[in-house]
Amino acid sequence: MTETIVPFEPRFGAFVIESLTFGMYGESRNAIREYVQNGFDSLRQAIEDGLIQPDEARVDVEMDADRKGLTILDNGGGLRTENAASVLAAIGASNKDYRNNAGFRGIGRLAGIVFCDKLIFTTKAPGQKQYTKVVFDAAMLRAKLSPDGTYEKDAAETLAECVTATRHDAEDTNKHYFKVRLEGLYNPPDECLDVDAMRTYLSQVAPLPYDPAFQFAEQIQQRARDAGFNLESIRLFVKDGEGLPVELFKPYVDTLAVKHTRAPMTGVDYPVSPTGRWWGWTSRKRASGAVKDPWKGIRVRIRNIQIDDTKVMREIFAESHLVDTPRSSYSRFADWYVGEIFVDPRAAIPNARRDGFEENQAWESMRNELDEKIATPLGKQAYRTSKANQLSVENITKALTALGEAVALLEVEDAPTAAIVEPLMEETALLRKRIASAITIAEPEEINALEALAVRRGELQRRLEIIYAKVPAHSCDEEIGQAIEDTMGLLYKAFRERLAPHEWQRVKAIVSEITGVRSD
Repeated sequence: MTETIVPFEPRFGAFVIESLTFGMYGESRNAIREYVQNGFDSLRQAIEDGLIQPDEARVDVEMDADRKGLTILDNGGGLRTENAASVLAAIGASNKDYRNNAGFRGIGRLAGIVFCDKLIFTTKAPGQKQYTKVVFDAAMLRAKLSPDGTYEKDAAETLAECVTATRHDAEDTNKHYFKVRLEGLYNPPDECLDVDAMRTYLSQVAPLPYDPAFQFAEQIQQRARDAGFNLESIRLFVKDGEGLPVELFKPYVDTLAVKHTRAPMTGVDYPVSPTGRWWGWTSRKRASGAVKDPWKGIRVRIRNIQIDDTKVMREIFAESHLVDTPRSSYSRFADWYVGEIFVDPRAAIPNARRDGFEENQAWESMRNELDEKIATPLGKQAYRTSKANQLSVENITKALTALGEAVALLEVEDAPTAAIVEPLMEETALLRKRIASAITIAEPEEINALEALAVRRGELQRRLEIIYAKVPAHSCDEEIGQAIEDTMGLLYKAFRERLAPHEWQRVKAIVSEITGVRSD
């Protein structure tokens, strides 16, 4: 048998562009994070090259007053005219190293194509007399990639038709920058329309410093340095139309929204990886319950840039890979805390969507550490607190008060029914168990109050028993008759299908005579 090698030329159709742009990110707003992330990488390199000082590095996000456009500008080193066009027109190609840069796959720069008509990159390197401008016609690209069309050109041809690159004389050869302009916003995320939403979002995901007013800010940074983690940050400003730029900080403050009040953050704990692959901080508070602030939960970061929102740690709270015992109910306890986990960039690789990590042995090992050191102990602590809260004198008193009001209404009811009274009797029985459990864990000064609640519960039970005695007895005759009729209907059907006609007639007559149920 002969084997012949068949020559072929791989071809990437135009729709691969759709997968790497429109279909890449679960939320279109993540494009904004990608541009800030790219600016962060550029600024870090500019500082390393001595172009700017750390306190000069900044990213400016400007929202058009009419909300028809958005600009993201950084004062990093920019791209040189020799390769700017080829770098910006490439998809899935990058010279960056994931160990040194926040972004490294070369796909994030096109994320904005999803919600603008034109995506414009303008960049200049220091000492050069010209700057480069690369324009992606996003509206044309969307039209070419419409599922209703029959577009047959490959990815490279399609991009060539939708991209233009030009060079222009610069007024100042010393300037250096990279600017992203999203022009003609098309079904944009809310953050592009609402400046407060933009500031809230970026304050959570961007690599920002802590607000100096946050009482634990310096302590957190010092403990991070002691653990060998440098919390790199940039200055980020958001400008609304003609208004003044507003500098952003991480959103953490001294209090947390819990239930209907703001509870003080009483302290901070510092979980540490036993292998040195991550370091973090988590909040402490006396008030029980979930945090309601937008920055609730424990965020995971690489190079101080957030990975998704709270999904990573929430999933670990909900499912442990260390034990087989299900604990999906623990997922809600992830919101009882705020905090951050900083991952060593060499220890795990973010996935392409940046909403988690590449599923490999390195991440599995780190996941188990985060489970053992954070999710399991904090989940158990929240569970114990939640259970104790259910057994508090205050909550049992509220439950008894509500039950007493329901009983009082029934006492003036002319004809209470079993359907109304029986659930209240079940609730009374459950309250007896709650009070008994509460007494076993109560402080000495709470015992008298709980014993008084037990007496009160007993009185409510006696009142309910008196009400229940007046409930008319319920007859089951109707249900029994219907059950017999249904059963006989099934038997008649079986006899008719399995007996000869003369046999069927005789059986039908006998059964009808005995049961009184006639066949239809």
